[in-house]
Amino acid sequence: MCEDCLAGYSRCVHVTADAADAYRQAMRLCALMEHHGEEAELLTHLESVDEVRRMAAALPNSRFVHNPCPGAPPSCGAGGCEPDVSVMDDRELEAHLPLAMSARFAPGTAEDRVIAALGDNGSAVFLVWPGRWPDRPEHGMHGSRHDAVQVAFRGDHSDALLSGRHAVHVHVSKESGHRGVEYLAAQAGVHP
Repeated sequence: MCEDCLAGYSRCVHVTADAADAYRQAMRLCALMEHHGEEAELLTHLESVDEVRRMAAALPNSRFVHNPCPGAPPSCGAGGCEPDVSVMDDRELEAHLPLAMSARFAPGTAEDRVIAALGDNGSAVFLVWPGRWPDRPEHGMHGSRHDAVQVAFRGDHSDALLSGRHAVHVHVSKESGHRGVEYLAAQAGVHP
């Protein structure tokens, strides 16, 4: 799932300083979905060796991509490359920073490890749980293939704006819009 796949209407419904609380609120919202996606997805941009090590340990089958700055020759070939961070020493790994990281996993199988790996500092980390909201036209809710719950750990927004807080977002169809988000938030006991 990519940001383009989250087309529609997105709204933050909960902001907290506690990562575990953000995850709990996200799971309350996911429980309202009529259909759940088979995979959750993590997306982030890592800038330190320590951060890469923590996240790689949490999700060992992750994809790491090094995209050098425009005009700079890549350290591992033309264009972007996918270094195997598990076999690199810290010096080698540092030469490949920053790294984009993505991982897919069955919902409920890795989130605790991801939250533990966040540490006290680092880049924004996005977890997305796709699914489909139930149709409730009387409440403004119209399910769509782009429905999802997303947590921006260390980010107040669904983009990469870094903060010390964690934000829970719901993605609904454009047809559902603000009214649909308010309905979902009320059902989950969170308030936008």
